Amino acid sequence: MKKFLLSLIITIFCIICSLSFENYYFIRPLNSNEVKNTVKYLSSDDFNGRLTGTLENYETINFIKNYFKDQNLIPYKNNYLQSFNVIYPRAVTGTPYLLVKDKNGFIVKQYKYAIDYKEDMVNFRYNNVSFKKGDNILWRGNNFQVQQGNNYFLFYNPQDDNVNFRSSFISNSPHCMYIMIKKHTAQEINNYINKGYEISCFIPFEDEFTSTYNVLGYIKGKNQNLPPLILSAHFDHVGSDLAGTVYNGALDNASGTSFLLGLVKYINSIGKPERNIIIAAFNAEEFGCLGSKNFVKQYKNDLKGSKVINFDMIGSDKNVPISIMSGKFDTKNSSFVKEIAGLCNENKANFKYTFENCSDHEYFRAYGIDAVTLSDADMSRIHTPKDKSQYINTKSIDRCFNIVSKEIDSFAFGRNPYILYYKQLFIVSIIGLLLSTILYIKCTKNTNN
Repeated sequence: MKKFLLSLIITIFCIICSLSFENYYFIRPLNSNEVKNTVKYLSSDDFNGRLTGTLENYETINFIKNYFKDQNLIPYKNNYLQSFNVIYPRAVTGTPYLLVKDKNGFIVKQYKYAIDYKEDMVNFRYNNVSFKKGDNILWRGNNFQVQQGNNYFLFYNPQDDNVNFRSSFISNSPHCMYIMIKKHTAQEINNYINKGYEISCFIPFEDEFTSTYNVLGYIKGKNQNLPPLILSAHFDHVGSDLAGTVYNGALDNASGTSFLLGLVKYINSIGKPERNIIIAAFNAEEFGCLGSKNFVKQYKNDLKGSKVINFDMIGSDKNVPISIMSGKFDTKNSSFVKEIAGLCNENKANFKYTFENCSDHEYFRAYGIDAVTLSDADMSRIHTPKDKSQYINTKSIDRCFNIVSKEIDSFAFGRNPYILYYKQLFIVSIIGLLLSTILYIKCTKNTNN
């Protein structure tokens, strides 16, 4: 009887060992070094800041689409590309200037671009303005607004007197043009105006209408009737300035995009999920989350009951807590937020909550779809020329993977223990197999004696 039980135990351990070894051999956890290499590629100067509407943004679209094809993702709704329309800031011919003229039109002062002043990206409905004493100019400290008819032009002194920050582009913003000026520039302009001089400013950008694309693919699940899991990230950034300075956007958001692409390899190595997994690379997030907005509006009826995990800034080197971001009306007790927080606690990951409509989870939440953004909310280099791949930390990438992989395994693969705990099962089965085999041999010897 004892030998029979030991034989049964050995058989069970053999089965567990075989199944767990198969997963141990085939499952490929996300490679954070490979992710960092992709970040380095997408945030290189060759992509010129990936501004929506530019050639380099279209090159990014093509890169992601080809990656989806290589990884055998199925085109979502029979097309990898979802088209939508945007207004974007197009660079035009000309040299920027901010200068002072006397009453005869002679230039008495010309300020230096990117040193004394620089455009902010917010809007360019008009790209030039001239004004003098007697015009409608409203001063507040070192900031002033020029009104000409129904058009408003804002000149403002940025935080820390630093003109390198670049805002997102918002086509419906209230001002026609936004100019950052140094403190000394503002004070000099005020003095020149009071003395009767005219100020002229020209920035060679203009608003233009164009079509652009999200990149969408999916991994087919066993049950097409189940709501899908959606994994997403935005790939656009804020381009470059007129001096050729590139805003590379490594953390924001080449990192989230690269993390998303790395997850595709991991999921493919597991096998077929229980439900569809949609992989969505969104465009025009920097224009007000327009890519995700169009995706949700078009496909909202297919997304009911879905769960969305968005990745925006993954890989900070500042040892910041990972942020669980959700809609402004959510709380830490919202079901999906609570679920992700539980996974953070399970992995002993330092985290915080952020409830703002500030990334691509916004429009999912507006339609009642469970959605969170995971983010290393490190703002120290965001939207500046310093946001480069050299500051990406693979430990932060691994931290995010350890959290999100559990949710993928749970929601998309039905909490299969051979996926969730394949390493532990393999080790335990090996040890159990060795011990039970040793006991079986001893039992056989005792029986023979």
